[in-house]
Amino acid sequence: MENWYIPITILPGIALLVLSTSSLMIALSGEIRQRISENLDHKTTSKKLKQLKLLSRALVCLYVGAAAMVGAGIQNLFSFSIRISEFLMVVGTLGIFVASSFLILFSVRAVRIRQDEFNESL
Repeated sequence: MENWYIPITILPGIALLVLSTSSLMIALSGEIRQRISENLDHKTTSKKLKQLKLLSRALVCLYVGAAAMVGAGIQNLFSFSIRISEFLMVVGTLGIFVASSFLILFSVRAVRIRQDEFNESL
């Protein structure tokens, strides 16, 4: 892979996704902690725990994607074969794609949970 810099230039974007996903995870974790301490609706709390699991999986995929991109980017330093670098690039891209899918699913479900909470409050 002659263009070793391509996977490295993607890393700042991945870092932003990791940062925003971590922020979502911290906020959701705090909300769950509060719901448990106040003994609020267990059904909604259970849904939020599933949301937390989605965010955790997304972070794992983002970390795998970032690590694979770094591996693909440093192929010139360690004289990897081109096949290994291309494989790492594909793994990194797939990791980011799967993480994005988890984040999309999280967003759709978060809106649904908010709608359910609103409907229950009426």
